[in-house]
Amino acid sequence: MAKFNKVGLIAKNSDLSVSETLNDVYMLVQNLGLEVLLDSSTRGLLGGPVTVDMDVIGNECDLAIVIGGDGTLLRAARELVNTNVPLVGVNRGRLGFLVDVSPDGKLHELVEIINGKYIEEHRLMLSCELLRGGEVIHRSLAFNDMVMRTKNVIQIIEFEIAINGSFVLSQRADGIIVATPSGSTAYSLSSGGPIVNPNLNALVVQPICPHTLSSRPLVVTAESEISLLVTEKKPVYAQMVCDGQIYNDLQNDDVIEVRKHNRSIRILHPSNYDYHYILREKLNWG
Repeated sequence: MAKFNKVGLIAKNSDLSVSETLNDVYMLVQNLGLEVLLDSSTRGLLGGPVTVDMDVIGNECDLAIVIGGDGTLLRAARELVNTNVPLVGVNRGRLGFLVDVSPDGKLHELVEIINGKYIEEHRLMLSCELLRGGEVIHRSLAFNDMVMRTKNVIQIIEFEIAINGSFVLSQRADGIIVATPSGSTAYSLSSGGPIVNPNLNALVVQPICPHTLSSRPLVVTAESEISLLVTEKKPVYAQMVCDGQIYNDLQNDDVIEVRKHNRSIRILHPSNYDYHYILREKLNWG
């Protein structure tokens, strides 16, 4: 018997490559007797059904199924984290650390999840603020990471790092990453950062190509407040980037403050989910 009553379907934005899987999931959920709402990202992929905005799914659904890659799930997580609606991902992307339901066969893993047979995780997220002249000019959430990086030029940027108001260091680098445990297998990993188990209450502070041989990543408690001050004296060509999807240009003396968001996102996995198996498969370990 289904554990859920109303399901929202979210897809990679108007991407025809996911339409077949989206249709399979749509028909499956309907055949299980559940009510279905289609997010506006599915517009044009199924033909007739009416679509709704994401906030309607957050207010009315008790499960959201994401069809696409990890990037699609990142967007859904940012928009739904404050609603307590759990997410399950059907993989139509490339790597797929987060969207781990296979679209092959009869979607039996998805059927099991809908019927209440799953592993639930609560993944922490970041709350990021950009301050200019002491005033907050932009707020954003991030599931994987917040990146401060140079923009469109090959040059380093100078900045200071403080944690809980305590000065840590001044650094010259291509940028810096503040990553959640989920994001530790994304940009941070390719920059030489550690893999952090998603159940740990921790954050990774990972410099990007630092101009010193002694710089190392930091792993800090997720209760930390991390502040980044742009101290570069020359005109700054840099950005604050959240999840590789939300971009904001920086100016000299801007401050970025990053902390754990006060709500976590619920992720549902198949009952046979094994984090270390995912690492072996995705990273080609022996």
